[in-house]
Amino acid sequence: MEIPSKTSCEGFLLSIILILFLMLSGCQKTELSRQDSEGFVQRSDGIELSYRIKGAGRDTIVVLHGGPGLHSDYLAPDLEPLAERYTVIFYDQRGSGRSTIVSDSASLHIENHIEDLEAVRQYLGIERLNLFGHSWGSLLGSRYALNHPEHISKLVLVSPGPVRMDPYDEQFLSRVMAWMDSTTLAQIQTLQAAFQNPNEEDDLRSVCTEFFEIFKRGYFYNPDDLDIYHRMQGDFCSVPEASLRNFWTVNTSTLQSIGDFDWRHDFSDLDIPVLVITGTRDVFPVENYQEWKAAFPDARLILINGAGHYPHVEKPDQFFEAIHEFLDK
Repeated sequence: MEIPSKTSCEGFLLSIILILFLMLSGCQKTELSRQDSEGFVQRSDGIELSYRIKGAGRDTIVVLHGGPGLHSDYLAPDLEPLAERYTVIFYDQRGSGRSTIVSDSASLHIENHIEDLEAVRQYLGIERLNLFGHSWGSLLGSRYALNHPEHISKLVLVSPGPVRMDPYDEQFLSRVMAWMDSTTLAQIQTLQAAFQNPNEEDDLRSVCTEFFEIFKRGYFYNPDDLDIYHRMQGDFCSVPEASLRNFWTVNTSTLQSIGDFDWRHDFSDLDIPVLVITGTRDVFPVENYQEWKAAFPDARLILINGAGHYPHVEKPDQFFEAIHEFLDK
């Protein structure tokens, strides 16, 4: 056997070092190219899911917006502080935002939404993620975690919707509209009718904006504190008009797919850390959030004083401190 000379060994080692350097450089470039990027995830049924990536932190957070039927634009701007420490992925659920419009109720089942989230995870190559759901997004996130616990690191439920329909669903609208006088109530009913059944010639974005300018005030701790109210940067009506027209279809069809549910005992074997966080005066009573906490073996509940459904807007310092402590622990 021929013994390599010192010169050939040195050349061989230099070649290996060069190859490793190029490989590592390539990996770094691929990772950095994800920062502040956007695109579409193609589903097997032809649906495209619009996504955006913010930040380049070591840990990944996938954010699930509320609704059903809303989109990331109402949520993402106020959650951008998360991108200072994490890689944060926002995507618009099927039929919503800048994703493909879906109006067929059979394709708007909660199972479709769960499969979409799994497709996003696979497409972006995330082995384990932190899942962050707001409002309806918490319901979707909890069901995904039940189906795919092996891909969940931690679960954050921000102002989650009802853990059971009865009695919380009936209490929802009365709590949202409790601040309204008779004139405001009549105005919101007129705007809702125009939003739900728009004419072709209507400027639906203007109707949407006027509707949410009034309606969302009931989600805040103090609907009359306009200084805090105007602090919210998210926009409910910024997406294409076709998406706005499809909002009620997505909302109704998706909620009908889960029916008169009670999930209080569904998560007893789900062994992942869970944070339930909301304001002390949310659109659902405190009992709902206590029941969410009790539904998981390893869950913590944080109630933020002086906040409602948007604690990240109303009390951002307390909110993000709690999120960082939970995720980094």
